[in-house]
Parts: sequence; structure tokens; C-alpha cells
Amino acid sequence: MDITNYKNKICLTDTNKINDFIENICQEHNITYYCGAISVCIEQVVNLLRAFYGGEKEKYVLFEFEQCVGGVSFSIECDKDVFSSMNFDKNKEIEVDSDVDVFLISKLSDQIIVSKEGKNIELLFYVNGIEPELLLDRQEKIKQFYLKRIHQSIS
Repeated sequence: MDITNYKNKICLTDTNKINDFIENICQEHNITYYCGAISVCIEQVVNLLRAFYGGEKEKYVLFEFEQCVGGVSFSIECDKDVFSSMNFDKNKEIEVDSDVDVFLISKLSDQIIVSKEGKNIELLFYVNGIEPELLLDRQEKIKQFYLKRIHQSIS
């Protein structure tokens, strides 16, 4: 399976198909180390879309993958403005009450591009040469976030 780019409509309820495809891409491009971060980011985007579209059972989105210089790109496009009002600020401090989906997408991807009047989100992952300090910083911020959420739920 030689996957350098891919484009297909996928139903939001078909998470097995999306997850299988992500795993195949990661294996094909020898980036299994990044599979968790990529899977979580895309799962969070799908969660946002499911919440936005509510009970629409047969909602399809355009799912794209492209291998680019230094990394990989995943793009998800829908028919309504879902993403333009979301704050994907990578430097935003961790807030316990913040939107978990947006937080995880921001912290686990290297670059986020919202386009087509908020109907498209592109997640870029720089899989060639991520700096160890950046990786450790991401891990620590996510750990702190979850510890705060756990502490808040206990209180």
C-alpha cells in the first residue's frame, strides 16, 4: 500500500475506518511513534463535528491525507463553518474548564490551518526531526491538564 495522498468521503460514525486508515498511514510511512498523537487529534476533530451536527447519523465529511516535506498533513472538510470560531492558540495556558477537544488538537499537532470559511481544518505533523524539548513540553502540558481535570472532578 503506497499512500502518499488520499481523499475520500467518510461517515462521521465510521470511526473504525478512520482509525484503520491512520494506522495504515503511520505504518506505511514508518511513523508509528506519532500514531497516538495523530489519532487523538483526528478523534477530537471528529468529536467536534459530531457535537456540531448532533444527531445526523449519515453525516459525511471529506477526509484527506498528504505526505509533505518534513511531515504529514490530515485535512477534514465539512459543509458548514465549524472551525473559524475556535481558538487553536498553541501558547494558551491550560484551563481546566477549557474545551478539551480544542486543547488536545492544539497541543498535539504542529500546525493547524483553518480555511474555506471555517469548513476545513488541516492538521500538520512534523514527523522529521521534532525537537526533544518540544516533545517533552507537550507531554508535560498535557499531563498537567489531566491532573487539573482529575483534581477538579474529585473536589
